[in-house]
Amino acid sequence: MKKLIVFDLDGTLAESKASLDAEMATLFSALLKIVKVAVISGGDWPQFETQVLSNLPHDEHMKNLSLLPTCGTKFYQYAGDWKKIYSEDFAADQKEKIVSSLKQALEAAGFKVEKVWGEKIEDRGSQIGISAKVLKLSY
Repeated sequence: MKKLIVFDLDGTLAESKASLDAEMATLFSALLKIVKVAVISGGDWPQFETQVLSNLPHDEHMKNLSLLPTCGTKFYQYAGDWKKIYSEDFAADQKEKIVSSLKQALEAAGFKVEKVWGEKIEDRGSQIGISAKVLKLSY
């Protein structure tokens, strides 16, 4: 028998940036009763709270669930409540350099943002990226 099953969140367990649907939540809860499960995603902790945890029963089987936000650069486990085991966050000077470089790259590529529905450049502590889903670009 498998000892651990790992899933990506967006596009696997749920539509991108959407919550688990009722059927998936039921199946996922049943799986947690028999095996350890981990979920990884590029999103940060709040995305896991909204998309995953809010749709699952908070019972003794949560101890079988591990969550890996920001592509695994953060790790959470359940021990009565959710505990951050680690977070490999960038230093302030690293963040500044990364954000500046991303802005320069967008400008050099000639992207013009017509409309933004959220943060264009997202600082997730241990990951900084451009969220293409929030951009409507023109060339």
